[in-house]
Amino acid sequence: MEVKRVAVVTEAGNGLGKTFAKILVNHNYNVILAASKKSYDTLSLDANTLQDFKLVKVDFTSSESVSELKGLITSTYGRLDLLINNAEIANGFGQKISQLKLEEVKELYEINLFAVIRIIQSLKPVLEVSDDPSIINITSSLGDITKMTDDNFCYSNYCMTAYATSKAALNMFTHLQCKEFKPSKIKISSFDPISLKNCTHNSVVICDGIKDEFVKLISKASL
Repeated sequence: MEVKRVAVVTEAGNGLGKTFAKILVNHNYNVILAASKKSYDTLSLDANTLQDFKLVKVDFTSSESVSELKGLITSTYGRLDLLINNAEIANGFGQKISQLKLEEVKELYEINLFAVIRIIQSLKPVLEVSDDPSIINITSSLGDITKMTDDNFCYSNYCMTAYATSKAALNMFTHLQCKEFKPSKIKISSFDPISLKNCTHNSVVICDGIKDEFVKLISKASL
């Protein structure tokens, strides 16, 4: 019998995490969905959700909470094959730079960038136990400087300074992560859900294009 791979998907509040988790379940993965308190409380009410994957409450701003997630992975499966860093928040839509509230910017960076670093640092040892480990960082075209400076790009006029800059920072982090991890067996990828036509990141209705591209990516990750 084929041994199931083990995946962790962070967050489900924007609908993407839950969708990614369901796709993984259908592709022979045991899935731990690490959810923030708000998402956890909502998803816990859905019995069907609990049948599909293991739901765990995690405070992504806490090293102790992330360490507990690592302990759960170790005790339950002994390894981690795929980490999908999907947790994020978005705020400040339409705000000019003079209108930015620094506390909100800090809150956004804490989840969109610092939490990714925290999770990778903590879970890297259990990824290294896998024969074929992968990390996928969920990014956004709003953080792609080349695209955002192109007036023909459909999102180039979006005014989401805090969110866009946090994703730009994540993109650079992913690039540097690729270089650092190249000698290791851990594969690094980024995935941009809103880069596909007629799909919006905030929609919980994920189009077939996103699903197809994601399936291709996880299939490549497990080669």
